[in-house]
Amino acid sequence: MTLTLLDLYNTAASQEWAMYDNDAASDEEFEDSLVIALNKAILEIYMSHDFSFRDRTHIILTIPRMDKYTLPSGLIKRDACGNYIVKHNSTTLNLIDDYANLNPRFGVPTGFYIKKDKLVLYPTPMEKGIVTIDYLTLTVGENAEGDEIYTLQKDSDTLSVPPHLEALMKEAIITRTMLNTIASESDENFSAYKKQADKAYKLLVKYSKGVGLDKSVKI
Repeated sequence: MTLTLLDLYNTAASQEWAMYDNDAASDEEFEDSLVIALNKAILEIYMSHDFSFRDRTHIILTIPRMDKYTLPSGLIKRDACGNYIVKHNSTTLNLIDDYANLNPRFGVPTGFYIKKDKLVLYPTPMEKGIVTIDYLTLTVGENAEGDEIYTLQKDSDTLSVPPHLEALMKEAIITRTMLNTIASESDENFSAYKKQADKAYKLLVKYSKGVGLDKSVKI
């Protein structure tokens, strides 16, 4: 099963008390309010936890005498000691907080800092090398052309989620979407969907870590 926006839309529209037609054949028949609610639910879930399926590694091939490089589209990860996982030829680089008064230097990079949308290596490399950056992607899926996307808009847009988590992710998204479409917490349907959404989310987090690995999540 591949989770497309069309499938998510029609499933959400078919929920009890939903006020949408559930037989949409394409995005031309989508109602904007439900698409917005679905994307809000997706972002809330994806950005609430460091799901392993969001892991990416950005690779930079350094050029002699060039210190600035493009950052990945995501959040740089930290290791168990709190250090950012940015490495030059397998050696972890230190984050430089106060870089305003650094004197120009050339050599093997030992640190880095971020300026605007660029990663800056210090000292400036004099030889070719490889910089790897472990990060959590901010994208949520792909379009029909295979490009990574940040929101689902077209009926064929798909979520990036492992097959074994698709059913749990779908349930978590649909129940949270219903919460996003209910105008008031005092609505009689809110508490029921809140319980379903909380349970679906906890199950998603639990099984994203591997069956039997996390005993702290209670259902």
